[in-house]
Amino acid sequence: MAIAPKIRIKISDNDNDPANTEIHVPSGFTIAQYATFANDYANAIDDIALGRVDPKGTMTIPVDISGLTGNTVDPNSDVEQVAAFQFIDTNGEPVDINIPGLLLADVVAGTDGLDTADTEIAAFITLIETGNGTVAPCSVSEADITSTLYARKETRASGKKRR
Repeated sequence: MAIAPKIRIKISDNDNDPANTEIHVPSGFTIAQYATFANDYANAIDDIALGRVDPKGTMTIPVDISGLTGNTVDPNSDVEQVAAFQFIDTNGEPVDINIPGLLLADVVAGTDGLDTADTEIAAFITLIETGNGTVAPCSVSEADITSTLYARKETRASGKKRR
């Protein structure tokens, strides 16, 4: 079953209060084709809205990850326990990735550091730094991620669970 991508446009009113409008589009087009449609969509919205259309629309491309193995909920899982990683790109800029529901066995005893020698943690870091052979993650400015600054446990404040 195809999962339709979504284009989101933000509009702000005179008080700078934002609101979003979204539209699904069929999958199978190029990024350039989606960008052209998003621009046309934003212009059509601008013609009928009194607010300011944000010049940075977003597009969400859903992916099917239903083939996960071992994807179960542990009775001790807690999304407030976070694996916090900070990577550095080729420009020296930080790239933060936070993974909720940290496996506490991956924390080095007596510290907040993650065991980067652990097979799964090392594999995650390698995937982020080098990619999977086809796609390699990058910073928001599309600079390559080159190294890991830190990998540690952080705890979100109580009541701050994301939904």
